[in-house]
Amino acid sequence: MKKFFTLAMIAIVSALPVMAQRHDYGYSTNNRYDYERSHSRWIRNYYGKDMYFGLRIGPAFSHVGGDAIDYAGSAKTGLHLGGVVGFEITNRAPVFFETGLSYVNKGGKSNNWTTSLSYIELPLVFKYIYYTDMGLSIHPLFGGYMAVGVDGNIKDYITKTKAGAFSKETKLGVPGFKRFDGGLRIGCGAGFSMFYLDLCYDIGLANISHSDYDSSSNGTFYLNFGVNF
Repeated sequence: MKKFFTLAMIAIVSALPVMAQRHDYGYSTNNRYDYERSHSRWIRNYYGKDMYFGLRIGPAFSHVGGDAIDYAGSAKTGLHLGGVVGFEITNRAPVFFETGLSYVNKGGKSNNWTTSLSYIELPLVFKYIYYTDMGLSIHPLFGGYMAVGVDGNIKDYITKTKAGAFSKETKLGVPGFKRFDGGLRIGCGAGFSMFYLDLCYDIGLANISHSDYDSSSNGTFYLNFGVNF
């Protein structure tokens, strides 16, 4: 499922710019440079400037994969909340760089264990914003993220006890987690007027386990709702 979602998003990111180049907005698209310059100007007129601000909130469905603690097949639902800012990086095409800060609750669970890992995240993504005739905008995106853990615990359902997650050794006899996390982000958003929706998947590349022999990484699927200003 993870590989299918990743391949699907890559296909969307690759296809939409080509579709946009063939779209008719009432001016000639025979010259690629003229099209991209006009399309970018159209977007700047829509926002009123060449940058935007946004608010995001939604659920985050996460799991911890790897060898240290087995959460295979189990996902944990948490909260994602944050703000973003986007900058147009060229006046020849509607390509934006988006960053910001967000709070997200990740983790995972199995029959005996559950872990909650709360992070402050910094997204670093590129977006191609494509507008349709109906005022709907499509935002394929690709990039990465960096995060630092701010709170977390591991719970043993059998003993009904908890231990801090961000420590090298826990009181529950399982390895703890490192605070730093980072990886790739891929997804696609849609906007209408000031309203915004997107689906994203974070592929954790950092080993977050303190174990010297095992490794673990985060994987998180987001459904975000929000507004752009």
